[in-house]
Amino acid sequence: MILTTHTTIAIQCPRCGELEFHALSLFAFSGKGRVGLHCRCGEPLLIANSRDRKYFNISFNCTFCGQSHYLRLKRGALWGKSALPLMCSEVEAAAGFVGPKQKVAQACKEREKSIAELASELGYEDEFENPEVMLKLLDHLHCLAKEGALGCKCGNYNLTFELLTDRIELYCEICDAVGIIFGENYDNIQAFEGMTSVILEENKTILLNCTHHGRFATD
Repeated sequence: MILTTHTTIAIQCPRCGELEFHALSLFAFSGKGRVGLHCRCGEPLLIANSRDRKYFNISFNCTFCGQSHYLRLKRGALWGKSALPLMCSEVEAAAGFVGPKQKVAQACKEREKSIAELASELGYEDEFENPEVMLKLLDHLHCLAKEGALGCKCGNYNLTFELLTDRIELYCEICDAVGIIFGENYDNIQAFEGMTSVILEENKTILLNCTHHGRFATD
């Protein structure tokens, strides 16, 4: 019988959006019985606790809903032969995976979807007035987030957003800044795709890609 003592955890950082890979050893729990994982940006990602190294309590910060999720797992689930998804119950998507390194890497590759693909799968596409425009805007928004080019001047780079029928509204929950991305026509796409970064203004509402008489409205 072969006892596997190492596993791999891959989880997307809710702050900077990077997909982080961490090696986790069963023997790491022999001391305090607690292991904490952090992103390179400093954001806490996951905490694992165990008193007997048979059952493990897992909590992880979710990149999708911004909340913490909790799991209680047997040792065989964490140090098993397959990639275990760390699921967000709000959007029914995996924020990460735990398991053998190769299988976790493959699961992450299959998971890599744009926000637009996720919105389409969840049925939001049918709610948009102009689905093609909105999905292209979501794709560019996804690219900006992955590059760390989406945030607020107050220092918060973990913005939330709401999908409406004709626009996307970005929110900074720290200073109440708002950014509105209109999705009414192809001019809105051209205006937004020309932006290499989106940084909200503290305590202000900005119309990011609204065009009036050929000019951008910013106040």
